[in-house]
Amino acid sequence: MLWTIRLSAALYAVTLYGLWRRLPWARPLSALAYALYLAHICLAFDQRYGWSHAVAYAETARQTRELFGLDWGGGIYFNYLFTLVWPIDLIWWRRPFSVGIHVFMIFMFLNGVVIFGKWWR
Repeated sequence: MLWTIRLSAALYAVTLYGLWRRLPWARPLSALAYALYLAHICLAFDQRYGWSHAVAYAETARQTRELFGLDWGGGIYFNYLFTLVWPIDLIWWRRPFSVGIHVFMIFMFLNGVVIFGKWWR
C-alpha cells in the first residue's frame, strides 16, 4: 500500500518541475500521480479502515494525539479536500489560482510523507 503513495508523491514532485518549466508531459504525469493517490486511498480504506469513515477518523485522531498531543481526527477532512482539489487542478490546468492549489497540495504531501509518514520512524 505504501508504494502507491510514495510513487504518487515522487511523480507529483517531478510534475512540479514540469509545471515550472511548462513542459508538455507535466499534466499527464500529474494525472498518473493522482491515479496512484486514488489507489492508495482505496487500498487504505479497504485494508486498514474497512471502508469506515469513523475508523479512519479515529486512526487520524490517534496519530495526531501521538505526534502533537491533540486528540483530533479532523485532519481526515483535509485529506478529503485534497482528493477533490487535485482533479480541479487537472481540469483548470495553468489557471492563475493553480499556484494556490499547489501550495495546498505541497502542504498536504509534506504532512503525509514527512509528518505522518512512517518512512522516517
